[in-house]
Amino acid sequence: MKRQILFLTAALTAAVLAGCSTTDNNGSDDQNGSSGTVVENVVPNHGNTQENTENSNQNTTSGTDQNVETGEEYKMGVGIVSRLKRAQNAGDTDGSAEINTIVAAVAIDGQGRITNCILDKVENKLSISNTGSIGSPANTEYSTAKELGDSYGMKGASPIGKEWNEQIASFEQYVIGKTIEEVNGIKTDDQGYAEENDLTSSVTISISDFQAAITKAAENAR
Repeated sequence: MKRQILFLTAALTAAVLAGCSTTDNNGSDDQNGSSGTVVENVVPNHGNTQENTENSNQNTTSGTDQNVETGEEYKMGVGIVSRLKRAQNAGDTDGSAEINTIVAAVAIDGQGRITNCILDKVENKLSISNTGSIGSPANTEYSTAKELGDSYGMKGASPIGKEWNEQIASFEQYVIGKTIEEVNGIKTDDQGYAEENDLTSSVTISISDFQAAITKAAENAR
């Protein structure tokens, strides 16, 4: 099991770094739900084709581990879902674009149940002036939502008083022991917010993209 956790941590880190993402340090989870275009397994081109190809392969492949004590095999995989949440053309004021990227790493046992799950996201926010210049310089480094921790800024606005990293940790635990069908069977409203009472007490963020990323990770599991 320790090897599973080490793999999942390494795989998730590689996938997040490959996203080369942007995050607003005053970010908050948008309560308008998810809308836009889904592009899965996206790895942006930064000019190094070989390196990007290797990163892409890391995002979509995995290895099989084995529980030495029981001989049971575990499949492991990583899934990524990127969604264009909003875009505004530049005019009298600056324009902007926001792409959210969800990363999921899962381990699945021989019965098809999730034994470990790691989730994170990056919020890519860029301002664009009416002259076409981009607000963030090249090579700017940004943090994931988990890395931001309390500085993500959700706790004050959360109806349950929990920060984003606390809520996603609860969801990670909630899906352990479930099959992918059961994860996708979690009831949500039309904006992706959970409707099951045993989940809404600890998770009020939209979960639909996380369900999609977990499903993609399971499909990639080997």
